[in-house]
Amino acid sequence: MIKYSVSWLPDLVTYNSNTSWDEYIEALYQYFKQDFIDTKITFRGQHLRFKEYPLRGGKVSTFYHITTEGDDEENRIFDIARCERIRWPKPIIESNYAGLKIWENKRGTEENILIWFDIVEYLIVIRKRKTYNIFWTAYPVTEPYRKKKLQKEYEKAQIPKTAP
Repeated sequence: MIKYSVSWLPDLVTYNSNTSWDEYIEALYQYFKQDFIDTKITFRGQHLRFKEYPLRGGKVSTFYHITTEGDDEENRIFDIARCERIRWPKPIIESNYAGLKIWENKRGTEENILIWFDIVEYLIVIRKRKTYNIFWTAYPVTEPYRKKKLQKEYEKAQIPKTAP
């Protein structure tokens, strides 16, 4: 993993074995709540919401998605690397940092905005809606093949579209 030093990003929230796992998850949720539930934020001039339902353990769906991994939505498991970065999405989303790679893509019928902060190997996915956006997920991207795929997609998105 790349060693990073980005002064405006909060420190990782590491797990302390002196506390229980449940206490750690609750502390993470308090950070998420502070950044996305108790505070209204915008992205590109539109209100940024989060996916609330289905609730999992009394916590909103986006929190669950940015702290867990797995293809089966019902059986995702907590991922420590995702958990540790709980404080990163808001400052990255609100940042004007020129080093962020931002582009749009389409997955099935969903239109997304991707924010890739490749220096710290972190990706944020925002779902587009007409009058607002939804903070969908965020996660570390450390695998070389995924980084290469994202870089190609980003570069392709930078090519101006020509009229037919």
